[in-house]
Amino acid sequence: MKILFVNPIGAIGGAEKVLLTIFAALLNTQPNLQLYLIVGTDGALIKESEKLGVQVTLLKLPEEFNQLGDSAFKSSNKGSSKAVSALMLLLQLIKVLPSINKYFQEFHQLIHKINPDLIHSNGIKTHLLTAFAGVKDTPVIWHIHDFYGSRPLMAKLLKWISFRATLGIAISQAVAQDAKITLPRLPIEVIYNAVDINYFSPAVPTTPCSNFILKVGLVATFARWKGQDIFLEAAHQIVKAHPNLSVRFCIVGGAIYKTRGSQFSEPELKNKASDLGITERIDFIGFQQDIVKIYRWLDIIVHASTQPEPFGLAIVEAMACGKPVVVSQAGGAAELFTHNYDAVGVPPREPTALAAAILDLLENSQKRQFISKNARHTVTEHFNHERLGQQILAIYSALKQD
Repeated sequence: MKILFVNPIGAIGGAEKVLLTIFAALLNTQPNLQLYLIVGTDGALIKESEKLGVQVTLLKLPEEFNQLGDSAFKSSNKGSSKAVSALMLLLQLIKVLPSINKYFQEFHQLIHKINPDLIHSNGIKTHLLTAFAGVKDTPVIWHIHDFYGSRPLMAKLLKWISFRATLGIAISQAVAQDAKITLPRLPIEVIYNAVDINYFSPAVPTTPCSNFILKVGLVATFARWKGQDIFLEAAHQIVKAHPNLSVRFCIVGGAIYKTRGSQFSEPELKNKASDLGITERIDFIGFQQDIVKIYRWLDIIVHASTQPEPFGLAIVEAMACGKPVVVSQAGGAAELFTHNYDAVGVPPREPTALAAAILDLLENSQKRQFISKNARHTVTEHFNHERLGQQILAIYSALKQD
């Protein structure tokens, strides 16, 4: 069976990490599959995919199309703002048409050359490409990694072209519920993301030294909704109430996107830590390529997103490493764990609740051990990459038979 994947970018973000896991899982389940990938920009995804045996073609998207980001797709509830946003999107699309028309022709020719049994689109832009390129007689899957309902203008466009897709794969029940409202004509299946449990695994136990300092870390990009500010406020409350507690707070990640105003800068977060009087307790680790080492190094991992997560891949990665995780309990993230069994849930945007949950784990080593053990078991049972390959392959086989 030939499967063609289409991804808008060559950089490795959350959706691309999922894509690489899918490649490995599929080939592990059925080694004779022929996997192809078309990417719209250069980046590390190309090399990592080729390492797995995927045949990759870089077909560079026009720069104007790449610049169509969330700011063009979102609108407020005010009528005037919605009208302005719609007009801006229309003007941008008109500007893109001449260059994208040539791209459609090259894209269509490449698909015809590969002649796949099925096309798997991994992003909103590639959903648009596969629809407008006039792909016919080949099943098309849209992998849905986000809440499309939060993009009213784009949601309308996706709804209009959704007849071109055969099936949508949602990464959580929360995303599926949103997709069924946004794309009512598209059948939706839920397949949870997965992680390689052989890579994301606990460290070899060691005996702590006498001056052992616990490390609490938030691992995320600097997108404002990831909650670094909430994490710092929670750290401030803990330090203020327990100044002698042996703990350090770590912010892991960086500002990796280009969308203006959507991210914290490191100086901005450092200034906030300074204003809170906790500079000496905070470490900024920066973006880490080998994130599993960070998970193993940290003692408690915090997820503090202020908006509902479509899934929450970092949560599952940390759990797979046998770490206690404090989770902002909303959206798909709330589906990943059982409170006080394999993780600890807290309400979003509430630093006091977050501080209390962290402090409870800091002061209770037995609870940390209990949750760590159960976390690893949960991921092994429900978010194992081997399960992912079997589930997706079953969908492919069913669509091919239809």
